[in-house]
Amino acid sequence: MKKYIPLLLLLSAGAISSLPTPALATSGDQSQMQAAKLDLNSATLAQLTALPGIGERKAQAIIDYRDEVGRFVEVEQLTEVKGIGEKMLAKLAGHLTVREH
Repeated sequence: MKKYIPLLLLLSAGAISSLPTPALATSGDQSQMQAAKLDLNSATLAQLTALPGIGERKAQAIIDYRDEVGRFVEVEQLTEVKGIGEKMLAKLAGHLTVREH
């Protein structure tokens, strides 16, 4: 019981309420997050292989698809690449974007 007394004193003194809280994301923050995402239409083999679950073969398949079919219009189009299904898309979607050029 003695080891819990300091914690109880902190709680009763309101020390927990004075802890810093994370700021809400603003639209400027969101655009920076968007900028940090990898563009499917300009990503290199090295950049693609750095993504979770993407090895050299899948990265090359993405590039081949882009070369044969054309630019990606939306990230969800990635499921049209052989070897990339809904589960893989769910892992990758937060890391990718499709920018208009």
